[in-house]
Amino acid sequence: MRTVSRYASAIVTAAMLAPGIGAYAQDSNKLSVPDVTVAALAGPFEPPYMRDPGKAYGRNPYFGRYRVEEDKFPQVPCTQTRIAFSPGGKCLQGYRLTPAPFNNWNGSSTCDMALDVVIDTSGKLSIEADILVFDPYKVVANGGATPRFCYVRSYLRYDQEDFLDMNQVTRRGTNWHNLVVNDSQNQWYGGDRLRSIQFSDGLHNCIAVRKPGPVWRGGYVYMMHASICRTDTAAVQAQDIAYVLSSLQTRIYDGAGNLRKAGDQTTYGSVTNSR
Repeated sequence: MRTVSRYASAIVTAAMLAPGIGAYAQDSNKLSVPDVTVAALAGPFEPPYMRDPGKAYGRNPYFGRYRVEEDKFPQVPCTQTRIAFSPGGKCLQGYRLTPAPFNNWNGSSTCDMALDVVIDTSGKLSIEADILVFDPYKVVANGGATPRFCYVRSYLRYDQEDFLDMNQVTRRGTNWHNLVVNDSQNQWYGGDRLRSIQFSDGLHNCIAVRKPGPVWRGGYVYMMHASICRTDTAAVQAQDIAYVLSSLQTRIYDGAGNLRKAGDQTTYGSVTNSR
């Protein structure tokens, strides 16, 4: 376990004052008033994996954009997404990705990955969670078995910089502190393999969490992130985190073009084993 006691300093966008130059009117008794324009030099926020080419593949080893962008994701019924919380939640269907080295491997679509989001409240908790998930037992008409290199990767250097860009809540966050890494995300041993960091959203105390799903080959069946905030001024408690993580509904089965029925029994690798 390690703790980061410092939080990243804010980036302040400079403003440029551009006075317009007024011309004299033909009437020498009148003088035009200069126009004054203030232009804010601000551009789109770049996610971490786009800032450092040396780390880009580790953070986004997929064909597609592995980033939660709520304003670009359509809202759909929560029965259609791969993550949900309660019947009254707001569910967003995000990008569909494939691993970069095996895009459309052998013409198959058995390695489709879904990035979906749920936004909800429960009691005095405000929750936003996302999942990147694939169905390792998906069967399609034009493809064979799932490619052996098809799995959700884990970025071992995932830290405060990545949490800052996790979702719309963390992008508003301040007062970042107490980065915790459990078990160093080592999939070969026991432990809950959580990474978390505390922050504030206005007056509200929050925590951001990253939690991998079942082990599959060299990675995982899914990777889940969640921001959990109190709607009062109390601190987020361990029982709040446990309640949210246990209440989130993760759906591994992919019904799109899948010849395997949802009720078919499958077995996933234990979190304590490599297979």
